[in-house]
Amino acid sequence: RLVAEGVNPALDRHFAEQWQEFKPLNSFIHIHLGFRGDGLPKTHCPEFPAQWGVVNDWADLEAPRNMVLVSVPSLLDPSCAPTGHHALHAYTPATEPWAKWEGLDRNSEEYAKLKADAADFLYSAIERQIPDIRD
Repeated sequence: RLVAEGVNPALDRHFAEQWQEFKPLNSFIHIHLGFRGDGLPKTHCPEFPAQWGVVNDWADLEAPRNMVLVSVPSLLDPSCAPTGHHALHAYTPATEPWAKWEGLDRNSEEYAKLKADAADFLYSAIERQIPDIRD
C-alpha cells in the first residue's frame, strides 16, 4: 500500500470492505532508454514501427516473461528525444510474478541479480528490432 495503515481510517475501511476479495495482478518489469538513432528511421514506418510486441510462445500469452511490448514515442514525436536519438519504453504486460520480488531488500545481491535478469530479458526482446541496442 502506498498509504500506511492507520494514516487514513476511511481509506482503511474502504480497503477492508471493498477490496477484500480483490486478487492482485502480477507485476510489470519496465525499461526506459534513450539511445542513438544512427542508421535508424527518424519516423514511424513498416520497417521500424513506433510500437511493436515480441511474443516467445503464442500458446500462453500470460506466461511470465513471454511477451514484451515496446514503444518508441520519438518516432511519432521527435521532441521526445534529442536530435539524432530515440526514446524507448519496453515492458511486460502484467505477467511478472510479484512473489519473487516481494519483501526483497533493494540493496541485496538477490535483488540486483533479479533486476539484471529482468533487464537482460527486456534487452533481448528489444534486440530483435534493434540488434545493437546495448552498444
